Amino acid sequence: MSRIVVGVDGSPQSDRALRWAVLEAELRDASIELVHGFEIHPHAGMFGRTDRELAEVLMDTIIERNTPVLDRIKWTATLMPLLTAPASALLDAGEDADLIVVGSRGLGGFAELVLGSTGYRTAAHASAPVAVIRGDDAAERDGRRELVVGVDGSRAGRRALRWALDEAARRGVRLTVAHSPFEPMDPAVLSVASQQQLERYRQAAHDEAHQLVDSLLGGVDVMPDVTIDRVVRSGPPAKVLLDLAAGDRLLVVGTRGRGALGRAVFGWGSHQCLQHGTGPVGTSRP
Repeated sequence: MSRIVVGVDGSPQSDRALRWAVLEAELRDASIELVHGFEIHPHAGMFGRTDRELAEVLMDTIIERNTPVLDRIKWTATLMPLLTAPASALLDAGEDADLIVVGSRGLGGFAELVLGSTGYRTAAHASAPVAVIRGDDAAERDGRRELVVGVDGSRAGRRALRWALDEAARRGVRLTVAHSPFEPMDPAVLSVASQQQLERYRQAAHDEAHQLVDSLLGGVDVMPDVTIDRVVRSGPPAKVLLDLAAGDRLLVVGTRGRGALGRAVFGWGSHQCLQHGTGPVGTSRP
């Protein structure tokens, strides 16, 4: 049975992540491990309870509040003291997991889960794919979410494509496969090239991009009931992906790549996808 790790801290965002993880566990026939990282305060005992005891109370509250959804799957709960950065708890717990799920923001041990350094580090350094859950009531709608995946021909992009295809097949939804071709932006090049030369270059780049997408899809197993839309669109890769995923689509990106889309995963552009995506954002490992 596969295993999903979900970071919880009592915040509404982490509750949404937990509900999303439960739905994913049902689709995968997987178990869930709830992980809460708690900070250690040397003088916490002066207030009548240790840090671990306070963390136990919080975990019990989270479990009780989410019992109706947890009863649907197999689950365990783990408390981890935070000796270093908050992301370390999720990274350690998720080392041999099939998926790590986090909320868009958090409290306490998992503060600023995505917009701060914790979510960035988790997505960048986890050995498993990471799903960052954003938006209201994400779990309730997620079984019907369409998917968008960015590809660029790299190993990370191919793995992101396989993960997205697998998710689309499980959910029975449409998948958009997107690629952003490289176009010359250097002022020196633009100043010496004629308009006709630039148009021929752009057309050639788009033709190659379509061939790349067709080749990538030809190299993977596609379930017959998965509908695929191929999109080749000019522009900054992160913006292209965010525009396509606008609303509440699940956006999937690789953690590293090359070429135009490669700069979107996992550099500044991928950070932009995590920060500005309006729906869940998933990152796959190379």
